[in-house]
Amino acid sequence: MERLRQRHGHFADVIVADALYLNAPFINTIKENGLETVIRLKDEKRLIFQDAEGFFDQGEGKARSFQRGKKTVEVWDLSGFEIENCPYRLRVVKYHEMWLENGKEAERWMWLVTTLEQTAPEILWEMMNRRWDIEENGFHQLKTYYHAKHCYCHAAVEVIFNLMIIGFNMRELYLYRRIQKYARSRITRKSVSRMFRDDLLTEKVKQILYQKGG
Repeated sequence: MERLRQRHGHFADVIVADALYLNAPFINTIKENGLETVIRLKDEKRLIFQDAEGFFDQGEGKARSFQRGKKTVEVWDLSGFEIENCPYRLRVVKYHEMWLENGKEAERWMWLVTTLEQTAPEILWEMMNRRWDIEENGFHQLKTYYHAKHCYCHAAVEVIFNLMIIGFNMRELYLYRRIQKYARSRITRKSVSRMFRDDLLTEKVKQILYQKGG
């Protein structure tokens, strides 16, 4: 974080992180560098989880519900919590998502800890779900269709991996920024990649790709 700030100045407003990062050194570093954070809370043995659950079970912190697509999301939201060696007061938000799946009731619980005091629970929920989108669509796509399955660490291999990342990001930017209706088209990324591949294998492009020095 410090290196990024020195290199790029104010490079972000909020860092969204997995439960592994719910610790004092990370949160202190975030705040000292002028940032805020939203962190997943999973471990029920954590004191901050147990403290918040105690208040929520007593009926405190219950906020209004909201809709996201087919989901109804209930919210519990309280501030003022602490973790060891962290001078900053933290906010805990609990979500209960409910929806119908194949005619049956489905549900999911999600907890998060944040340094953001005024941000609406709906926006915090959106932030955490966007992080999952990066993980599921980004890393899953890279692993499944870009063969990013090994440890790309050194020299030429690292360069190749960086080129793969650039190629992947260019395709995502093309689909979601250039083609405005793509998100609603229901055309899969795999189908688009196949179209790109087929176009590259036409005789005219094939000659350019495979000619000497090409």
